[in-house]
Amino acid sequence: MAKHVFLTGPPGIGKTTLIQKATEALKTSGVPIDGFYTEEVREGGRRTGFDVVTLSGRRGILSRVRSGSSTARREYCVGQYVVDLPSFEQLVLPLLRNITKENRDSILQDVVTAAQNCLK
Repeated sequence: MAKHVFLTGPPGIGKTTLIQKATEALKTSGVPIDGFYTEEVREGGRRTGFDVVTLSGRRGILSRVRSGSSTARREYCVGQYVVDLPSFEQLVLPLLRNITKENRDSILQDVVTAAQNCLK
């Protein structure tokens, strides 16, 4: 039986809220889960980027709106957003490296939604 769910939809309909509530329900039920989701960051009512949040509660920058000034370091851009690759790698790569045949069905990811939102 498949245990993978891909959650997609337009911004603001509650995808992240659903992930958060499902995560809490699974943890409360004693189901071992691990993974991450993305959460938009707003300042003054305007979306300014996304954070990556692990299911253990660690948070880091995923992306922010590109500023007009250029930086000396190489930037990875998706649309108007600059992706903070070191932050993503520090938080998410250890989770992905720990995927085994036994635990792969318990990993929650909001990658599809993050990619859709960043490309808009």
